[in-house]
Amino acid sequence: MKILTTGAICVLLNVCYLHSSAQNLPVNEPGESKPRLFADMPEKMHVHISDLESLLSLPVGTNVNTFLSREFHFQGTIVSVSDVASTKVKSVVIKSINKKGATFNFTRIIKADGTIKYLGRIISFTNSDAFELVKENDQYILQKKNLNDIMTE
Repeated sequence: MKILTTGAICVLLNVCYLHSSAQNLPVNEPGESKPRLFADMPEKMHVHISDLESLLSLPVGTNVNTFLSREFHFQGTIVSVSDVASTKVKSVVIKSINKKGATFNFTRIIKADGTIKYLGRIISFTNSDAFELVKENDQYILQKKNLNDIMTE
């Protein structure tokens, strides 16, 4: 009788296991089917950091009209700046006017040894491409990338 009860419990557990399912959560990955915002732009563009450095001192609400490179005229409004008390890290976020939906984030970090590192991204969640500020051969460039290469949700 114990063998019959044990067998019945095993069959019942197997049936429950086969009919159960895990949660299926949708993943909101940026797809390649989204339009490209920077299709008319080159893959790499040299950046003059001195021009971008001046953006870090502007207050929120300032209209920006600058060239990020010779090929990229950028217009927008500053929507966020880092804490003024922080001298080691300064950051600015600019919402674009001429590239609808794009946001430019530019950050300067002063390391403990006194060296300076710059970070930057131009992204739009409604488009599939983006730009990232990278250092190449001791020069900063804007490198075109796919949005899903930069971030995942």
